Amino acid sequence: MTDKIGVLGEATTATVATTTVYTVPAGKAAKCQIMVKITAHGSNSSGDFLVTVNGATAFSHLNLPATEIFWSNSTTALYDPSTSVDPDGTTAALTLAPGPAVYYLSAGDVVSYTVGTDALVYCNVQVVGTEIDV
Repeated sequence: MTDKIGVLGEATTATVATTTVYTVPAGKAAKCQIMVKITAHGSNSSGDFLVTVNGATAFSHLNLPATEIFWSNSTTALYDPSTSVDPDGTTAALTLAPGPAVYYLSAGDVVSYTVGTDALVYCNVQVVGTEIDV
């Protein structure tokens, strides 16, 4: 078995569903952060987004404003710029990066997200970090 570093899991399902991003394999443990970029539904402001770690809510946003873009950065798990702009890298808040929280996971632990009520226009969720043999 080998250790890994980098993107441990990625999912891009934008439809209304719960999607598994990463499950820690047997005999492994992981230290990771979550990186997210989503665009809310194109015409409705009733969509919801929720990220869970082992079934516990890590972060969420209800009633996403239509067409707004949200992303993680170095200080916020899900930054809401209150407008439809992409991150441009001019400040820490406007730079797409893994969120600040660090998660320690054991074999079988799961990171997932749920898109509720209305589909997203765009979704990319990544679990980034290190996976080691235990």
